Amino acid sequence: MNHHFQVFLLAILALLPLSREAIGQRTYALGVGGGAAIPVGKLSDSQKTGYNGIVALALGAPDLPIGVRIDGIYNTFGLRTVPAGSSSSDFRVIGGLFNLIFTFSGTNAKPYVIAGGGLYNTKSDAPGAKSKNDFGFNAGLGATFAVGPFATFLESRYHTISRNAANGGVVQFVPITVGLLF
Repeated sequence: MNHHFQVFLLAILALLPLSREAIGQRTYALGVGGGAAIPVGKLSDSQKTGYNGIVALALGAPDLPIGVRIDGIYNTFGLRTVPAGSSSSDFRVIGGLFNLIFTFSGTNAKPYVIAGGGLYNTKSDAPGAKSKNDFGFNAGLGATFAVGPFATFLESRYHTISRNAANGGVVQFVPITVGLLF
């Protein structure tokens, strides 16, 4: 197992509540969502807007404005211009992210700020392309809206993946996601 990935997993485990009292007071929600994934920076030179999907586990305490969210993400971008006689070269990003969320009070809508980092796996579907694992960061804004026993969320985050120039350089994108928390 990759050393960086092991350190990342240990950091997540260390930040989860360990006491019986903290576990009894914790609230959680499972979320799923999807939407558009917009390439920015150098990525937008070759790729066009694609789509994203997310699975999230949100953890927090009832009376605290700060919480933790662990996300699994999937984003794919189509090739902007396909050369004649060749097949499309989609570019995909899969990631496991650890985020902190700061929520603001609200009645039906609760805005929040989200920021964190994690391990991203990138790959082009061009012949001979290999996948690459790199660390990256994300930050953004969102809001949750109460809908009966569930909540919906709308958020947008800026992701930047730190890759060296030999591996194609930094990758940046902005997914706009709509989802459901239950």
